[in-house]
Amino acid sequence: MKSIYSKLIFGFFITIVASFSVAGFVSLRLNDQQIESTVEEDLITTNDYVSKVISNINIENRDDIIDLYAKSSEMAITCYSNSEGYVAYGNKKYNPTPEQMMAMFKSTNNELSFKHHNEVLAYGTKNMINGQEYYIYVQKDTSGQKSAIANSAILILGCVFLTGSIVFLVIADIIVKPLTRLTNAIKELSNGNYNVRVDNVGQDEISKLNQGFNQMARQLAKQDETRQKFISDISHEFQTPLTSIQGFANILKEEDLPKEQRVKYANIILYNSKRLSSLAKNMLQLTLLDREEIELELTNYSLVEQMNRVISTQENQAMEKNIEIVFEMPKKEIFIEGDEQRLEQVWTNIISNAIKYTNEGGLITITMKKNSKDIEVSIEDTGIGMSKEVVSHIFERFYREDKARNVEGNGLGLAIVKSIVDLHHGKIDILSQVDVGTNFIVRLPIEKQKLIERLKR
Repeated sequence: MKSIYSKLIFGFFITIVASFSVAGFVSLRLNDQQIESTVEEDLITTNDYVSKVISNINIENRDDIIDLYAKSSEMAITCYSNSEGYVAYGNKKYNPTPEQMMAMFKSTNNELSFKHHNEVLAYGTKNMINGQEYYIYVQKDTSGQKSAIANSAILILGCVFLTGSIVFLVIADIIVKPLTRLTNAIKELSNGNYNVRVDNVGQDEISKLNQGFNQMARQLAKQDETRQKFISDISHEFQTPLTSIQGFANILKEEDLPKEQRVKYANIILYNSKRLSSLAKNMLQLTLLDREEIELELTNYSLVEQMNRVISTQENQAMEKNIEIVFEMPKKEIFIEGDEQRLEQVWTNIISNAIKYTNEGGLITITMKKNSKDIEVSIEDTGIGMSKEVVSHIFERFYREDKARNVEGNGLGLAIVKSIVDLHHGKIDILSQVDVGTNFIVRLPIEKQKLIERLKR
């Protein structure tokens, strides 16, 4: 049984057979006992009735009355006495022989109740009637009643089984069909069709399963699109410096090149090799940041000191473009719990980007403050700014605005920034206006810092 449909049918069949067998056995046993109890009461009543008829000497046609009663009640009545001998009434099939009646007459002193062949119930008593001893033996066949009950039970169980089977097949079909569609959809998905979807009407478990599948398919489609774009972007990013390196390496093979040109071409090769190295390094870092099991090396340190250190490393780059970096230091020292090395890369990447996209003579302003729930760091420049469309894609890998293509970079810096801030459960907001400037606002939660401060007290 490979399919769930066959398993459901087999399970239903086993359940029905087992439950009907137990229910049928118990009900038939109870009915048999009830029938036998009722028949025993009838036998005692009949025995008393026959005794009264015999004792009434004024009744004419006594034998006809008893015989009619025996036939109407479907009983066999047998009487024996020394004066009247052996007399049988009703169904002669069950009447004992004269010899048997004589033996029971002689041996019986008390009431006797017993069965013959498990279906015929018998009741015999010795009574003193009009000064004579009479042995009255009454029998009744219960097989007809038991058969009628059994046949009715079988008919009922058959109807229940047939109706239940039809209902179960309909229900099984309702259950199995969505699973079959889901199975086919999974096959399509495994073959690379990420646009496949299944119906998810309702709120039952199967509908929720279909919803989960559709959500997974959408995520896979998005991941596949991202993967394709990533491959295209990375191919482009690698191809440009590689082409440059190959071209100028071939030129350097010429022996009659002047020294100045050799140095120039060698510097170009060195520059492009550094680009490739930086690209590979950033890609490796993004891969590490994407791993769910990555653990931050959390320490409690001065954010002001860290920012001063980052600014000092970027000053030369800013001075080349005559850009001023202003750090509005807070009145009080601000300590933060975080991965110091990775957060330093966040400030470095944002400030470096601000310098790249700010024209000569521009200004970069850095502020920080501590709020009740978070620490806010603002890095604002007077650069070329960005449109809303660009802002919505700015953290995507390899994304670069067309007018910024001539600026050195590979479009991975801000993706790294976003990943690091997310790992710290922080948030980045961007306020930007074209040809006016951009403001990156980083907010990092301080719940853990408050706990550390309490422990230090």
